[in-house]
Amino acid sequence: MSDPGALRVEFVGEEILVPPHAELTFGRSADLVIDDNPYLHRVLGRFSVVRDMWWLTNTGRSSALAVTDAAGSSYSRIAPGSGMAITFPEVSVRFEAGAARYEIEVFIPALEVETRPEPEPRPDDSAGPTVTVSRVPLTPEQLELLVALAEPRLLEPGSQAALPTNKAVAARLAWSRSKFNRKLDALCAKLARAGVAGLHGSAGELARDRRLRLVEHAITTGVVNPEDLRVIDRGVVPIDGS
Repeated sequence: MSDPGALRVEFVGEEILVPPHAELTFGRSADLVIDDNPYLHRVLGRFSVVRDMWWLTNTGRSSALAVTDAAGSSYSRIAPGSGMAITFPEVSVRFEAGAARYEIEVFIPALEVETRPEPEPRPDDSAGPTVTVSRVPLTPEQLELLVALAEPRLLEPGSQAALPTNKAVAARLAWSRSKFNRKLDALCAKLARAGVAGLHGSAGELARDRRLRLVEHAITTGVVNPEDLRVIDRGVVPIDGS
């Protein structure tokens, strides 16, 4: 068996060195305590060695983990209950919990890229209930709006592609501009009430920033993904709620 070496994790000035025979969990009540934010899972993720490679497992129930390598050339999203081998010497792990966003820096030896089985997630059953915001029910039109607005970044996952203008999105959906603006206002208000930050502010800030914040939240938390492009390409819209 090869030795993958130690893993180093850094979070807001705290540094933890994890030997390959150990593991490190992070969350609201874990080895690495991120925050006491009630929207944060008690144990959101776990670093451990699986078949001689360091793995990151999402042990949460609703929050996704976004993993980007230091060069910015690779982006992966780890859904709840899933895991992946870390195959770069330096990666950033980002996630959201309510109005807060977090980032963990991870440093490991360069490892050979291989396909590995996913380890079983561990129960998340201590330290009180977790408030969930990433599964806010969307109407069919709200999902269409999100997908159309995020379309350039869904077509190129991990990219920072420019978002289409409001006029272009309205045309893409065959909506009037007034309908688009009403739907956008309602969706931002709905998510803001659920604890998503950055969707309210002055008129100038809203016009400039809230669309970016909306797309960032939707992609990072898995509210939309590339498979959802079908809802605007084919007019097939799954109904999540009302």
